[in-house]
Amino acid sequence: IGYLRHAEIKHGRVAMAGFLGYLAQSTDLVSGPHKILPYKGYEPGLTPPEQWDAIPLVGKLQIITLIGMLESYGEGAGSPDGYVHYCKGGKPGYYPPIKGKGLGQILLNLYDPLGWFPDKTEEELERGRKCEINNGRLAMIGILGFLSEASTPGSVPALTGLIPPYSGNCMIPFEGDFSFFG
Repeated sequence: IGYLRHAEIKHGRVAMAGFLGYLAQSTDLVSGPHKILPYKGYEPGLTPPEQWDAIPLVGKLQIITLIGMLESYGEGAGSPDGYVHYCKGGKPGYYPPIKGKGLGQILLNLYDPLGWFPDKTEEELERGRKCEINNGRLAMIGILGFLSEASTPGSVPALTGLIPPYSGNCMIPFEGDFSFFG
């Protein structure tokens, strides 16, 4: 059960980041014209899926490498004292503190990087975990709704006309860069 709950929490966190990222990338602040280009080949006015397609392959590989490094650290490569893996009875969704790791180059933790949140009781933490699971479930529905409407206009009646259409395939993230089959 720990594995399934951990996977649900992790996918929920990714979906929450993706949902908010989709909203942010749809604003003129991000997708509009810039005086200084964020990366070589930047094109203003693209939808979020088109922005991903426009990122050079090296940039995409950097993103995936960072995710892989965080994933391996969270799975036990950086096990601090007292950390118990979720498959061995530990808390699903727990990510070990990362501050001070990487030869001291990592200056902040991922959660509460500035130390603003006070310590919470176990009851408050349990309520927070339930809220996070529910918000993650809703974010999974939300991001898939955005991608469905972009891929097939009219497929999500509540979003019809709000999400610009996307002619590519969201399920093939590297289709413009390379292919294993063609």
